[in-house]
Amino acid sequence: MSTSPRFSDGDGGETLADGTAVGLPGSHGERSRFEPGELRRVLDAFPLEGVREIREFPAGSRQAPKVRIVAEEGEFLLKRRTIRPDLVERATFNHRLQLHLERRGVPVAALVGTREGNGSILLDGGQVYELFHWVDGRRMVKVESEAINAGRILGRLHLEARDLEWSDPPPMPGFHAADQVETAFDRVTEAVVAADADVDRVELRNVVERLAEIRHRAMEQVEAGGWSSLPAQPIHGDWHPGNVLFTPEKPTRTRPGTVRAIVDFDASRVEPRLVDLANGLLHFAMRSDRDASPADWPPSLSPRRMMAFTRGWRAVVGDVVEAEAVILPALMLECLVAESVVPVAKTGRFAVVPGLPFLAMVVRKAAWIEEAAAPIRELLVR
Repeated sequence: MSTSPRFSDGDGGETLADGTAVGLPGSHGERSRFEPGELRRVLDAFPLEGVREIREFPAGSRQAPKVRIVAEEGEFLLKRRTIRPDLVERATFNHRLQLHLERRGVPVAALVGTREGNGSILLDGGQVYELFHWVDGRRMVKVESEAINAGRILGRLHLEARDLEWSDPPPMPGFHAADQVETAFDRVTEAVVAADADVDRVELRNVVERLAEIRHRAMEQVEAGGWSSLPAQPIHGDWHPGNVLFTPEKPTRTRPGTVRAIVDFDASRVEPRLVDLANGLLHFAMRSDRDASPADWPPSLSPRRMMAFTRGWRAVVGDVVEAEAVILPALMLECLVAESVVPVAKTGRFAVVPGLPFLAMVVRKAAWIEEAAAPIRELLVR
């Protein structure tokens, strides 16, 4: 018989491993690339002289190609955004938020303006391009001190973003009650079978059904807990370790790294700030092992990093709304399910991991979060 988890100052198994990425591995398929002529044309639109080197930077979304550029003025990152009908409107909002945060002293990857008009967005041939100053940094390592720093910088982002004027933000759906997730559930079983004809279909169906039940239960809890009463504001929208760069030096227990830059505002939108907190709490406390099968991953998150992350965030934002504490565990569950089922429904796999063992691992993680709901709420009321 399982007992409800209780958080303490130590959960064991924490090691300082330089460069260890925290969180779920990125899903991927075929990566988009720049054409040589396209690169020449786009770079001519920015004030770069003496470009000496251009090399692919295979990170983030595979639909958004990136290259690292070395020029006389320094190093830069060029990115092409995935085309959508409302992309320009969204990108404009993303950049407004980034520039606002930069003016307020929040560390973000600085945008480079175009030669003509100093615009932060280049529209060319139906595509959207962005050029950033390169930031040397590394991902967080699995220690509480860096989780605290990640929570603090999220708190700063939330405080400063509240002052951004946004009378009519572009539509950018989040993961709560998202139609995209519902559609993914309709396709995920077929996708996994197509990728692995020998998969145990009975087990797969049971796992998918359990995840659907968990999601719908969580959605109901979020709504009943007061979701509609939470104030909305500009948020990052994709707060995970891959989008927070720490100082590049190898950290020690006495000298942890600090956040050097926040990157990738593509998903920034107007929603309750709890969305970022739930997403961050899930990913910055994730316990996973890229060298082991998901079947061997521990079902729990790291209580030590969960406490550290929320402690850092609360130290900056101060008091929380009661509904935020009530809703937090269920919102984490919605995030976990959405970020797992949607990519698996596209390819039948999650990164290189077969769909069934990955989704079965997600069920175990979700069960742990449900059992730990009470101590998770206490993180915001202590």
